[in-house]
Amino acid sequence: MPASTVARVYAETLLRFAEREGALDQATEGLEAIDAAIAADEKFARFLGAPQIAADDKRALLHAAFEERLHPAVMRFLDLVVAKHREPQLPEIAAAWRDILDRRANRQGAFVTSAVAADPALLVRLRAALEKATGKTIALEERVDPRLLGGVVVRTGDLVMDASLKTRLATLRYRLRKAGRARA
Repeated sequence: MPASTVARVYAETLLRFAEREGALDQATEGLEAIDAAIAADEKFARFLGAPQIAADDKRALLHAAFEERLHPAVMRFLDLVVAKHREPQLPEIAAAWRDILDRRANRQGAFVTSAVAADPALLVRLRAALEKATGKTIALEERVDPRLLGGVVVRTGDLVMDASLKTRLATLRYRLRKAGRARA
């Protein structure tokens, strides 16, 4: 899902902070650490998202929890995010950050979903075909969903290729119903 404009602006701000200080890798590690902490701890996420908690209290907690581990540019960025009351958007900002870095590296993610684990040789061929079609390096992630019954669904960017048995059966059902109504 594309990040909001606000999340993208904040991610670009962090990018400027990090590039100015030569700390791009440290900024990535720091933002990923914060994103992981929010995802792992519901209480922490609720604390950051609570509008009734003062910004100074949020900033104090973030500094106590992360100042020793994060680059100063990331801590200044977090101070900015809290001052602007955008801390509930940190996960979305992290997603926008990853998107920016992927674009810079000419990388694109792709998801292959199948009813059973896919053959590794198929995944290699699929990655090669997607790289040829997109002109980008593809980071392929495999998912298993038994509800597909068979076949595969491939998602990359805005492109979805659905060759699942579930979709084929639904299409056949639709065509049969439509043909039945046409005769009546």
